[in-house]
Amino acid sequence: MSRVLSTRREFLKSSMILGAGLAAGPFERVWAQAGGATPKMRFGLVTYLWGQHWDLPTLIANCTVSGLLGVELRTQHRHGVEASLSTAERAAVRQRFADSPVTLVGLGTNFAFHYIERDRLERDIEGAKAYVKLSADCGGSGVKVKPNDLPTGISYERTIQQIGRSLNEVGLFAADYGQEIRLEVHGGCSQLPVIKAIMDVVEQPNVRVCWNSNPQDTQGEGLDYNFNLVRRFFGRTVHVRELNLGDYPYQELINLLVTTDYDGWVLLEARTAPNDLVAAMIGQRQVWEKMTAQARESAGQKRRAGVVVTERDKKVTVEIDGKLFTEYCFTDVPRPYFYPVIGPTGAPVIRHWPMAEAPHEERDHPHHKSLWFTHGAVNGIDFWTDGNRNGKVVHDKFLQLESGPTEGVIASQNNWVAPDGKIVCTDTRTHRFHSTPDGPMLDFEVTIHASHGPVTFGDTKEGSMAIRVAETMRLEGEVGQGHIVNSEGIRDGNTWGKRAAWCDYYGPVGDSGEIVGVAIFDHPDNLRHPTWWHVRDYGLFAANSFGQHDFERKPAGVGDLVVPAGESVTFKWRFYFHRGNETDGKVAEHYAQYASGQ
Repeated sequence: MSRVLSTRREFLKSSMILGAGLAAGPFERVWAQAGGATPKMRFGLVTYLWGQHWDLPTLIANCTVSGLLGVELRTQHRHGVEASLSTAERAAVRQRFADSPVTLVGLGTNFAFHYIERDRLERDIEGAKAYVKLSADCGGSGVKVKPNDLPTGISYERTIQQIGRSLNEVGLFAADYGQEIRLEVHGGCSQLPVIKAIMDVVEQPNVRVCWNSNPQDTQGEGLDYNFNLVRRFFGRTVHVRELNLGDYPYQELINLLVTTDYDGWVLLEARTAPNDLVAAMIGQRQVWEKMTAQARESAGQKRRAGVVVTERDKKVTVEIDGKLFTEYCFTDVPRPYFYPVIGPTGAPVIRHWPMAEAPHEERDHPHHKSLWFTHGAVNGIDFWTDGNRNGKVVHDKFLQLESGPTEGVIASQNNWVAPDGKIVCTDTRTHRFHSTPDGPMLDFEVTIHASHGPVTFGDTKEGSMAIRVAETMRLEGEVGQGHIVNSEGIRDGNTWGKRAAWCDYYGPVGDSGEIVGVAIFDHPDNLRHPTWWHVRDYGLFAANSFGQHDFERKPAGVGDLVVPAGESVTFKWRFYFHRGNETDGKVAEHYAQYASGQ
């Protein structure tokens, strides 16, 4: 497993990885109020039927003339780019593409990993590896493979596991060459739930899905559902047929690609036989340009009134009504966190450090990373502060990534890992993002599972559901002008350690200095509701159900919570980002709605 994680870090740093995210860092994007220069998706060719009889110079020339400036080379075609090429011949292929405007997107193979016969399976695994090396040598970025079937007489689960493990082996090899393994949605595995099941087994981040525009895409719950089922696994290639022929809903597909900011290659895998192939390629490019223009116009309208959740490199971006709200940072971090967090005026409501540099910010408590959940004593291990001797909350996988007209969802599974590498417990957490007239809301629900033995959440103030507010919002400090109030009417510094159903931290933000508040609601179903508040005058703001010893000066351990082995405990909170103080923002009214299930 450590090899996989090491390779993941190396691969994600490579320029080959898809979706490198927005070009500027979060801090620069926030202050500029604009996104970085994300590359747009591009249109290219698969040499399936169109191009299979062209040698390499002719292929490159025809792609150049037609404007299809990316190509996936299928094996066993006239262009002759095969694993048998010598080192010099591979260098010559690389140079031909380098001297042209055409990109070698990768190689398309028929290697598959469902075979019952062990020797056949191993032969295809080794064959795929050979073409990985070929792609790297020739300047490509990946190799297409197939799942490719569900053999009769073999259990579904066994086949899924075998395909997934085979992809892990090939992916691990490919990562060392900076290559992507592209699992084409194909054959007996063309149902998208089957592809998702395979990808749930895959651990290698460079193993991705190549959408293949199959009839099965519209079956079951429909195109939108099936697309979103596997969208987070997409790689640098999507396959389409002739865009203006047949009954496949290509406009809907392109709308989805544009809405989710897909920035890879959409490759034409044509199936007809026109007399003039170059003219046909030009015609398909023109249809593509018309469809993408329509999709961008439609996406712009939707984004102005919706929540868009998009997975990128190392983070998931959440946009509300066309503007950045936050990003969920989940890789190579001590624990997942949200940064930045943008309030209703368009200004950040969090401290930027240590994620980014900003003027007039204190550099205390580097573990206070924007908005996060964890605890300082779990089976005696500190998951609250950073360090090699402390625990880490490690992202395992996403369970759901969904956009919508009024709500977006990020659901994930995480492992709480001790310094010695052992898993202490696991959690599943669901984040729901709401667009409301009064301001954005984030619902945070987490279930901690005692999956590896009993779990004790220790009695300490260092936890748990937390945000570090902007420097201007804090009570004290160089630029602090903020206030705190809770549901009991207690204010400012006196709110620390008190129990309340909600607490609100507000103050001026941004260049305008407009007053903005962050309210946290403790759900009535939570254990020990109303909770205690670890809310400090220097900007820390946390709901803590376990710190009774510190908050009420009671004997140590009185606030411990023991979750027996095999059982779980769930907590729910809502973050409400509003204009003005608690009265202006109608905090009490919104809490009443939350408590009633709205």
